[in-house]
Amino acid sequence: MRKVALSPAARNLLDGGGKLDDIIAARTFIAPFIRTDQSQCFGTANLHGANMMAAERPDGPAPTRVAITIDSSGSMAGRVGSRTKLELARTATQSFIDGLPPAVPASLAVFGQQGNNSEAGKVKSCKGVDLLAPMSADRAQMRSAIAGVRAVGWTPLAAGLTAARNQLGPSSIPGEQVVYVVSDGIETCGGDPVAVARDINRGSTRAVVNIIGFGLPKGEASALQAVASAGGGRFVNVTDDDGFDRELAEQMRLSNNRVRATLARAGNSIATGATSTDLVQCTGGIVDRETQGALAAYDARAKRGEKLPPRYQVVALLRERQGALEKARDEHETRQDKVRDAANNALDAQEKAAR
Repeated sequence: MRKVALSPAARNLLDGGGKLDDIIAARTFIAPFIRTDQSQCFGTANLHGANMMAAERPDGPAPTRVAITIDSSGSMAGRVGSRTKLELARTATQSFIDGLPPAVPASLAVFGQQGNNSEAGKVKSCKGVDLLAPMSADRAQMRSAIAGVRAVGWTPLAAGLTAARNQLGPSSIPGEQVVYVVSDGIETCGGDPVAVARDINRGSTRAVVNIIGFGLPKGEASALQAVASAGGGRFVNVTDDDGFDRELAEQMRLSNNRVRATLARAGNSIATGATSTDLVQCTGGIVDRETQGALAAYDARAKRGEKLPPRYQVVALLRERQGALEKARDEHETRQDKVRDAANNALDAQEKAAR
């Protein structure tokens, strides 16, 4: 038997009892129908990065759970610049919430929103820690709760931190849980917020305590700085409208970066999906044209009585061609997915570097 290079399908036909001359004839028959330039199908997705706003400070890992607590003492009715401290607190808290990834659960508590800021109301106020929104990804509930916060009583900061801690869970990753405190003053109910913050940071929650203060004199600012330091976090003292706007801008910067990265990742996934769809349609069209053209010609020539190889052999070789195209398509899609994943990983790194 003469030696002829055979494809796997042709080898199967031969092993199944087919004649070599018929198999060669079938291969010759389909050759004119499979000359389509398939390279036109194998495009590449147009992937994008994202321009991140420059970082002003390093940041920790992406949060997995956030407990927010707001000072509702009577002094929050005071003003910083043109706005009340409570107005600024609401805005800062809302900005922070809006900057969180949608799936990250958060809680909201207030301390000092009972009784009043007189001696007669102190006992009730110092016990007044209210959980307005339990840990949840429901942002609507939190927005509604923020709007209802009032400036009323004293400042049980330690109790407020304890309420925040109670909304967290055990964690082995330092800093993935965050306590965010908004306050305009030091503890006035006899608690020890430094000790509580230290326990939050070094205990089972491993959380970070960040504090934003409003118009605090040097001594009180130092006291809250000590709380934040014990909690492994940062303290910002906003003393005027510009200071608040800068802090708000920082929160917005982080939020904008998250949005930019998210949109770019989504765009990359859409572009890769569109390329895959085009590839499937293009290769499918090639298979249809080749198969229909070859079999239509075969049937026409058979009606004219021409000598032809067995039809099943022609079909088998056409299916082999289809399988080769599908394999090339799948391999190309796998490569494109890897390129997309690499681009999205680069976006994650960009966003992280910009924190």
